Amino acid sequence: MPLQLSVAVGLLYHQLGLACLVGIGFLLVLIPLNRILATQIGKFSRRLMVFKDTRIKLMSEILSNTLSVKLACWENLMKNRVMHSRIQELNALRGQKLLDACCVFFWAVCPALLASSTFATYVAIGNELKASEVFSSLALFGMLIGPMNAFPWVINGVMEATISMQRITKLFYLSSGSFPLELTDTPLSDVGIPTDIPIVCSFAEKSTISMPVNIMNESFYYTNCDNLVLKNITLQVQWGELIGVIGPVGSGKSSLLLSILGELRSVVSEELRNESMKTNPRLRYAYVGQTPWLHSGTIRENILFGSDCDLAWMNTVIEACALKADLAKLPNGLDTDVGEAGGSSLSGGQRARVALARAVYQKADVYLLDDPLSALDVDVGQQIITNCLLGLLSGRTRIIVTHQLDWLVNNKIVNKRAQVDFIVELKDGIITRKIPGNLYPDNDNNDLVHQSVLDISSDPTYNGSTLSSDNHHNSRENNSNPTLENDDVPLITIKDDSSINQSEFSPNYLINNNNNNNVNINIEHMAVGSISPHVYKSYIHSVGYFLTFSIILSLLLMQGTRNASDWWLSYWVQNGNLSAVISSFQGSSYQLELSPVNHTKYKYIHSTHNLSAVNYNSSINEMLQTSIHSVVPFSEPNSITGYYYLEIYAFVVISNLIATIFRAILFAFGGLVAASVVHESALDTILEGRLNYFNTTPQGRILNRFSSDVGTVDDALPFQLNILLASLAGLLGALVIVCVSLPTLIFFLLPLVFIFWSIQRQYRGAARDLKRISSIVRSPVYNHYTDTLSGLAVIHGLGQEIRFRQLTACKLSDQIRAELASLAASCWLSIRLQLIGSAVITGVIIVSLVGRLFDWTHVATIGLSVVYALNISGLMTSVVYDMTETEKNLVAVERCQELTDDTPIEHDIVSIKPTGPQPRSSSHNHLRLPKERKSGIAYPTGLLPNWPASGSIFFNNVSLTYRQNSQSVKALDDVTFTIKPGECVGIVGRTGSGKSSLIKVLLRLVDHLPGPYTNQYIANQTGFIGATGQVFVDGIDVRTIPLTLLRSRILTICQEPFLFSGCLRDNLDPENKLNDSVLEEVLLKCQLATSRLQASQWLLREVGESGRDISAGQRQLICLARALLRQPRPKIICLDEATASVDNKCEETIHQVLDQEFQGATIILIAHRLASVRRLCSRVIVMQSGQLIAEGPPNETLDTVFNHIETRDLVTL
Repeated sequence: MPLQLSVAVGLLYHQLGLACLVGIGFLLVLIPLNRILATQIGKFSRRLMVFKDTRIKLMSEILSNTLSVKLACWENLMKNRVMHSRIQELNALRGQKLLDACCVFFWAVCPALLASSTFATYVAIGNELKASEVFSSLALFGMLIGPMNAFPWVINGVMEATISMQRITKLFYLSSGSFPLELTDTPLSDVGIPTDIPIVCSFAEKSTISMPVNIMNESFYYTNCDNLVLKNITLQVQWGELIGVIGPVGSGKSSLLLSILGELRSVVSEELRNESMKTNPRLRYAYVGQTPWLHSGTIRENILFGSDCDLAWMNTVIEACALKADLAKLPNGLDTDVGEAGGSSLSGGQRARVALARAVYQKADVYLLDDPLSALDVDVGQQIITNCLLGLLSGRTRIIVTHQLDWLVNNKIVNKRAQVDFIVELKDGIITRKIPGNLYPDNDNNDLVHQSVLDISSDPTYNGSTLSSDNHHNSRENNSNPTLENDDVPLITIKDDSSINQSEFSPNYLINNNNNNNVNINIEHMAVGSISPHVYKSYIHSVGYFLTFSIILSLLLMQGTRNASDWWLSYWVQNGNLSAVISSFQGSSYQLELSPVNHTKYKYIHSTHNLSAVNYNSSINEMLQTSIHSVVPFSEPNSITGYYYLEIYAFVVISNLIATIFRAILFAFGGLVAASVVHESALDTILEGRLNYFNTTPQGRILNRFSSDVGTVDDALPFQLNILLASLAGLLGALVIVCVSLPTLIFFLLPLVFIFWSIQRQYRGAARDLKRISSIVRSPVYNHYTDTLSGLAVIHGLGQEIRFRQLTACKLSDQIRAELASLAASCWLSIRLQLIGSAVITGVIIVSLVGRLFDWTHVATIGLSVVYALNISGLMTSVVYDMTETEKNLVAVERCQELTDDTPIEHDIVSIKPTGPQPRSSSHNHLRLPKERKSGIAYPTGLLPNWPASGSIFFNNVSLTYRQNSQSVKALDDVTFTIKPGECVGIVGRTGSGKSSLIKVLLRLVDHLPGPYTNQYIANQTGFIGATGQVFVDGIDVRTIPLTLLRSRILTICQEPFLFSGCLRDNLDPENKLNDSVLEEVLLKCQLATSRLQASQWLLREVGESGRDISAGQRQLICLARALLRQPRPKIICLDEATASVDNKCEETIHQVLDQEFQGATIILIAHRLASVRRLCSRVIVMQSGQLIAEGPPNETLDTVFNHIETRDLVTL
């Protein structure tokens, strides 16, 4: 581009002398103006990126907490939050696009203004304009058009690249933490999936470290050094010690583990701390968080975590972590995919044990376990205590945060005392006590273990009324059962040897099944062939038909006036005294366009191939000069003066400028409207999608749609489509001029069309599919980033940075290869089109010379036709490029459309036919919803506004079947029970027994099939979940209740509470309807604050992404506070392991609030703590393997179960 500008300026000086300096000066004036525009564009680009980052962060939060969003009926709330950021993003994009339009407009009219000012100056200094000088100069002015039009896009690209580099540089300067990063010299070409992990610290190096944990009077913080989370911490741990960490909710227990891991910043100088880390060998820390982290892949891949596979050691670890029975039930054992969102296809207890198995398998130096037993029932927990924490890990340094310390301090099952060496007690971020384990009082935590619930065997023979005692005599000889007093519950499992298939406990699940390859995850679909007409229609519909018509009309007017100005200028030069007219209007700015060929140079930055065509213009100028009077077949009346030509020319040029402005503005607004519609449609679809879709679809794949694809629809597609339509209009105008002036050239253009059609057909298909491949291979990159960022603590602790960097490079390499292939295809097209264009130019000149030789037409007509014919080749080349690029960008619309069309949507109501026994109130079963779900809560005909009034629940023959790795598995099997109004019912059972599935069916988080279950129907649905049977609430079938109404009237608090980023006040009152005094009162009730002042400070507290900077117990209390603010107060409350991660005091607070604030409400309590069930519940339901095996009053039912245990004496630790 600079070379082309320099050559053009030099030749202009040769033609016009010093007069060309005026035009160059005009050009220099536009440069600072363009600089100002570029600066403003840069500001809008920065704002755009900030708002886009915020939107993507919100989408990531929504996708990571889809279950919580649906349970809280926050679809509309989350949409409003995302759309708020989206509107700000579109406002910034609107400003950027309007400034782009101004920038393009100035540079588009620059050549015409350049020509008029230069010619006026040339005549004013006494020179006479000749045809040779006019047309030669106009050809040179035409050479400036390409660089002029490319210049704003170059500046825009440079500004965006500069901003991106600044953001990347800022990321590079972030602190790397306490451990220095290991560098690798592996070239990108040799990058592959890593198979081995370097040893971080050898045994000889460990011997030089006196103690693995040595913190001396340090304070720690997350991001703000003024907000310390740990203060004056002194902690020294010797090799092989077992340390228990206790404390109330929010005391800093989890932060203490993260500080040991090096994830928190210390007030001590970072340089000193890093220097200390460098001088000491790096240890391997196995960290298991309170919310277990699993990366995408199979259970085997998560446990190995990059290490070599040792089947014997893995089998030992699986047994110690009580995973054998669970793996035996899974169709593919260890090769079962864990699903998305950190293991969505596994239960909470299974995720926790897989994460623990990963830590144990790594044979780390220090184990940091953050409440690993909270999601486990007693039997599983006791197996882990005995076989893992006190077995395999004996001799290792272990620091355990727990609310169930009695398992370690006073373990009555294994008759051991003081298993822990020291107990560290935290309060408000300060270590208040350090107590040796043998001195810890018995009564401080004597009820912790007794609050857990029993486990029934995986294949029970207990049916609720009769108990089988086969083979218990032999077992009694080898086991002894301690005497039970009050709530002293043994940690046991009932097993019936006759009902257990011994083969399922064989190591077969350790063998890799090659037929299984993440089949539980939906494979991303890639379209093939050309872009569907449906995609074009969808995009036009998004723009709007009227706006589309206006854009096309303005485009045709722009091109028509541009061709008319060229034609009129030629006519003027033929008949008018050009020198006299220009002399009389020396300073006029009316003359804007003088070149008969300048319209053909209005090209995109890639159109440098026109340079060869432009060079031919000067070679035919003499032909035009000698015959200009014969271009127009009629002569001018003598009464018409030069002013007449100038007025007509000025009118045409001004019309062209107006049409150009309207085209630019309309195109900018059309692109913005389409971007808004496409994004909002995709957002609505995701928010209304079925829960199972998110469990089987990688989060990175969805984020790819909302980041890369939406970004393409926002910016690249409108820009490229604008260029394509301009090229098509220019080609149409050139063909009209050529066909009218020289019809014989049509016969030469016809083969040209077929040649170009053949080449572009091959290229467009390859380029389109390469674009699709590039989009698909980008999704694993996003998914890998999401996984990695969520598990940084685990990765850092085990020293896996190099492996994950190699994995990242491997995935990026796939994406880069696809991009390189796309660029290679572009080079393939460029070479062929340039060769064909050169051949076409030679052919056109030969035909013209032959025509002139035989005097078939006038030389002036030939010259004008040749000028346009030469540009036809370049225009056709541009059309091929632009059409291909537009199709490649339309792939983004195609992918967004696929997301909208293919995502399964939750049915607001289900059409049903009554079958089987029903309550008396079954007359309401045929209710229909008069409105769509988007319009808000709509009451079906006959449903009272205060539904549910009593809170009765009836499960009638409910079954739930889902697909697990191509096989159908029943989570619930013909479950029937009734819950009376105001009754508190506890649901207990082993991990994965179907407790949470009951809640999912009640709230219709899974599909309710209208008819009986069939295997064939399930087999046709990938990852499909279907429930049969009926669930009635106050006599109304829940299938007939709108989802928003159903879930808003049933309060559900899950084990993993969800807080979105922002201040705490927004989390408590998302709709901003309540005043601060009401919110402060709720915080006081939930004991989150002890005074009004502290409560007001809590309201202003900033909450990080998903509330990760707040402890799990505090998040649970915040969710409880939010429930207290719900109006009307729900009559049905579901607590799904809501107290699993809290201490006794916090659990007591939750119970008090439930007793005081929800009197008369029906409560469903899913818990592993038996004391909670006995205290709150009037009835208990025991679940095992999806079946209800016992129900009744807690004491009688559980005592009956325990008596059966004592009789059989099949105690398994």
